[in-house]
Amino acid sequence: MKRISFQLSFKIFQWVLVLIIIFSTYLGYRFYQVTYQSKAIENQRFWIVTVLNKYRMRSDTMSFLARQYLLNLNPRNLSEYQTLLNKKNPLIYAGFENEIKAAKVSNLSEETVYRPFSEYEHILIKEMMDDDKKLRAIEKSEFDRVSGLRGSNYQNKKIAVKGLQTESYLKLNLALMNMTNQLLNSVNQRFLLRAKKKDSEREALVYTIPLVLCMNIILLILSLLFINKRMGRYHSDLEGLTVKDFLTGVHNRKYLMETGPMLLALNRREQSRVALLMLDIDNFKGVNDKYGHDSGDKVLQAFSNNIIKRMRKGDIFSRFGGEEFVLVLNRMTEREAEKFANELRVLLSSQSVSTAQGDVSYTVSIGVIMSDETSELKSLIDNADKALYKAKREGRDKVVMFQEKCIVSPLAV
Repeated sequence: MKRISFQLSFKIFQWVLVLIIIFSTYLGYRFYQVTYQSKAIENQRFWIVTVLNKYRMRSDTMSFLARQYLLNLNPRNLSEYQTLLNKKNPLIYAGFENEIKAAKVSNLSEETVYRPFSEYEHILIKEMMDDDKKLRAIEKSEFDRVSGLRGSNYQNKKIAVKGLQTESYLKLNLALMNMTNQLLNSVNQRFLLRAKKKDSEREALVYTIPLVLCMNIILLILSLLFINKRMGRYHSDLEGLTVKDFLTGVHNRKYLMETGPMLLALNRREQSRVALLMLDIDNFKGVNDKYGHDSGDKVLQAFSNNIIKRMRKGDIFSRFGGEEFVLVLNRMTEREAEKFANELRVLLSSQSVSTAQGDVSYTVSIGVIMSDETSELKSLIDNADKALYKAKREGRDKVVMFQEKCIVSPLAV
């Protein structure tokens, strides 16, 4: 199964993150909305209960003022009575179809507008209003009866209020009070039930939002780990490109010049020696001319792979330029280095590389030099190169150990 590319996986992560953010935003909005609706329901309940209490207080106050007026014939009582009679709450006296309009008139915002009363409650309100009319009619009748009485003709106050002490009047007052209480209980229960449903929704969101937040945190951590891992891999790849040869995969000249001196210093401290081998494929230009550059590239790759298989941990193998390669062998004696170089020459010369143009065989010339306590990498490379040219001058496919007299002129190969 193919691995998903970094670009595709990052796109998938981006979309997942966007979806989770949108979902989280939606949940936050829903939580705010449900909280606001729950508060609005409570405000509605409080407002309607307040209106009903005012209505009950109005009825009780009017009965009290009527009694006081009949007892004292005080015009002020009658004036206050008339004021309350003319003052009708728009919510109570609105029709079933017009109550929303009445609610708006009562300064409720459109979000909080709700039909205040159910059909059952409207029946109660209608009965309350009928009883209220009957009570007001009785009181008006009593007002008319005493309107001509003054002074000595108005001595018996008990007789003056007898109309408000009849059984029918008292029953109407009691019935009006009971229906008002029933209406209050009905409104309270209905609104509390609605508020309870909203509270249940809010509780569900309260548990959901932390879960989504945890998902966001987990996704963020995973994405950071994923991106960090991928960036680390890309960093390693980029670092490898700066120190490795693109074609063969071995280290390049830059890596050799940076790490070679450290290897020499380590061997000096350990009082051991380093063998530096300069390798060159013989007549490589002829391979390119005869078989093509693609075949030449395959030869270089096969050549590099064979040497990598013989390397030890701590050795350095790098492409120095063209078909020239440098192999630095750690902790070697001169005898071991010469033996290793000859074994490597025989191994490489005995193998062929299959290409589209046919099998390609090649030989290798190797120049070898051993380090001492004062050796520098550049001088070792120069001297190994001299030994390599001596090997080519003597017929190629040879290993030549550098000696002070090994000074030759460069040859075109």
